Amino acid sequence: MDYTRSVRVVGPRDEVAALFVDASTWKEWQPPLLSVEVLEGTPPETGARSRLTFRRGRGTMVMTESVELGALPETWNVVYEVPGVHNLCENRFTQVDARTTLIEQRILFRFTGFMRVVGLLFRSSFPRETEQSLEAFRAFATERLGTAR
Repeated sequence: MDYTRSVRVVGPRDEVAALFVDASTWKEWQPPLLSVEVLEGTPPETGARSRLTFRRGRGTMVMTESVELGALPETWNVVYEVPGVHNLCENRFTQVDARTTLIEQRILFRFTGFMRVVGLLFRSSFPRETEQSLEAFRAFATERLGTAR
C-alpha cells in the first residue's frame, strides 16, 4: 500500500519541522501514545532507533521506529515496524511562503503473513488515520507556535 497525504501548517519550516520530530511533544497531539524509549542513537538523527508503545483498543501495540534519514528541516524518513508490518513514512517539509509550511507524507506499507489479511480488510482506515494525525499536528502546532499571529 502506498499513498501520500499533506497538510499546511502556519509557521516557519524550521520551527514546524523541529516541533514535528520532537518526541517530547508527541503525546500532546497523539493521545494513544503511551511511551517513547530511545534504544540507540539520538532522535531525530539518522540511525536513531526507539520503541513506541501505543494504546490500541483494550491492549497496547509496541513498534520500533528507525530514522532512515534525518535531514531536517527538509526531510525526515522513518520506518515503523511491528511483526508482519513494515511502514516507511517519508516526511517532506516545504516553506510555501513566509507564514506557511507544507508537510507531505508518503506512506508505504508492506505486510507479511496474517497482516496481509489485516492490511486488505482495513486498507481504507490507514489513509484516514494519517489524515487525522496530520490534522492533530496542525492544531497542536498552531497553538504551540502561536501562529494565529
